[in-house]
Amino acid sequence: MLTLFIDTHTTYIRLGLVLDNQLLKEEKTTEKLDHSTICIPTLIKLMNESNKTVKDLTDIVVVNGPGSFTGERLGVTIAKTLAYTLQIPIRSITSIETCLSTINFKKPTYFSLSEKNGYFLALYNQNKELINDYFYLSKSEYNDFIQNNEVIKVEEYDILESVKFAHQKQPLNPHLVNPLYVKKIEVLK
Repeated sequence: MLTLFIDTHTTYIRLGLVLDNQLLKEEKTTEKLDHSTICIPTLIKLMNESNKTVKDLTDIVVVNGPGSFTGERLGVTIAKTLAYTLQIPIRSITSIETCLSTINFKKPTYFSLSEKNGYFLALYNQNKELINDYFYLSKSEYNDFIQNNEVIKVEEYDILESVKFAHQKQPLNPHLVNPLYVKKIEVLK
């Protein structure tokens, strides 16, 4: 089983290939906010350096957000296109769930993911199931929120563990995989 992992929700692009529960290769760009011009070349580089082609893929895991509005759309679009044209399973995982895969907690806990003007948050139970919808707080609202709530900040994650977490979910019809938008884009405010 060869899984392509796609994450474009933040300022960098992170792609990985997982072969039979082993991380075969990972590519992480350092360029910021130029996803549309570097994502496909980075994917081609990943495949070439792994001596694989897209026809070797057996499934796809995509991080669908929350995060960068444009980044989310790009990653999800690439993943959906590949899954549909190759007729292979696709699963989505949120940017917060990427971290959940490696953290153990004993009671319902809030997880937060920072972005330039604030934080995305979600409450998960000890079985790593979402309790409430994702929501967004400005930096000042977040500082007030953490005074009364236990919050774990999502930072780095392990691609292999994220893929294992995603494989616990049912595959989706590619047409049903969508970006997870939590806050309104600046233009709509």
